[in-house]
Amino acid sequence: MTDRMPHHREVQDLLIEQMRRDLSRQKWWKTIWGRVAIAGGVLAVAGAGVAGVVLLEERPVSETSVVHCLEGPYRNSDGTLSGAAASIATPDGVVAIKDAESVCVQMWEAGAFEEHDPLSATPAPATAPAEFTTCVNDAGEAAVVPGDVECSVLRLHPFHN
Repeated sequence: MTDRMPHHREVQDLLIEQMRRDLSRQKWWKTIWGRVAIAGGVLAVAGAGVAGVVLLEERPVSETSVVHCLEGPYRNSDGTLSGAAASIATPDGVVAIKDAESVCVQMWEAGAFEEHDPLSATPAPATAPAEFTTCVNDAGEAAVVPGDVECSVLRLHPFHN
């Protein structure tokens, strides 16, 4: 009896043939699917870069009749801004808001975000946060966020004077 594998010659020939095919095979990045994968990856990275630049672009407040005062550094589950929007109306029309942060401080101190009873006509007074961040939404309206936050986290633009 021999200690060789049965049909070792045929198996050896098959292994050598497979190695030759593997060594002569085209590199993956030179195949059509490899090139499609590379092009798709480049487009995805470029698209993410463009989206990041657009979102991080500083914007001025162009719509001064409305200010969004957010309750916190988050959005509602449906994607809308948390908190309330404010505008100042007079008999002659809507007045442009020059200091969005002071409007939100007034809302906080009046208890607009403390009272959870929507039918309450006189909410209890509250304390305004010590720090605010002013951002700008896509419509050009100011969105004042309590705390020091990055506007891009809320899908808002940084405020530019």
